[in-house]
Amino acid sequence: MADDYNKLGLGGLTSLVTNLKVSRWGNEVLLELVYDPTEKRIPYSLVFHDCQKIQWEVLHGEDSRDIEADLIGIHLGEEGHRKAAVIHTDIFEITLLYGMMKIYKDKVYEYSQPHATDMKVAANVGD
Repeated sequence: MADDYNKLGLGGLTSLVTNLKVSRWGNEVLLELVYDPTEKRIPYSLVFHDCQKIQWEVLHGEDSRDIEADLIGIHLGEEGHRKAAVIHTDIFEITLLYGMMKIYKDKVYEYSQPHATDMKVAANVGD
């Protein structure tokens, strides 16, 4: 896999994106991935902090029901909002202008959501 994939320090096998979470109104973006998906399925996370700009493009909407996306390419850009990161998969592409990026190997980064509550919204029909 050409580009910046080798900078992640994982090895030469491929990865799959298993989830993407946005929090703090887009200020933080978490990508959950697995390395070596056909054998060991080692989880890892990429967390982009202090995001100022996010561009999202769904490339193949017909595949949006798939639970994993093949990581095709990754360009890490530069921290400090100097150069955007680009993550390209077989389903979507996301571009992030960020302040700092962290990788968490062998685990998935946990968001702390101490104030999260369930909320139900009902529509008023006939109003």
